Amino acid sequence: MRKAPRSVEEWLYYKLLDSPGFHKFVGNIYKKINGIKDKPHEIFTSSEYLYRPTRSQKFRAYRVLFWDEMRTLIGLPRKSEKIVGRK
Repeated sequence: MRKAPRSVEEWLYYKLLDSPGFHKFVGNIYKKINGIKDKPHEIFTSSEYLYRPTRSQKFRAYRVLFWDEMRTLIGLPRKSEKIVGRK
C-alpha cells in the first residue's frame, strides 16, 4: 500500500508511473535504442488451446463420479477427493 503523496510533484510522479501510456512510450524508446523490431502480435484463437477430452477419458471420469455417488449412498468416503485433491 502506497502512502499519500506529500507534495504535488510526488502525486504527479505516481500518476506518471501508473499510466500505461508512459510505460508504452518508455518501451518504444527502449526498443529503438536496443534495436528490437516490433513484430505484429499473433492472433491466437482460444479454441486451439482448449483441452478436449477423448471419449475414453469422459467415460472414466463418469465412472469415477458414478461409483463415488454409490459409495456415499452407503456411507463410505469418496475416492475422487484424493484424485482431484479437494476436500
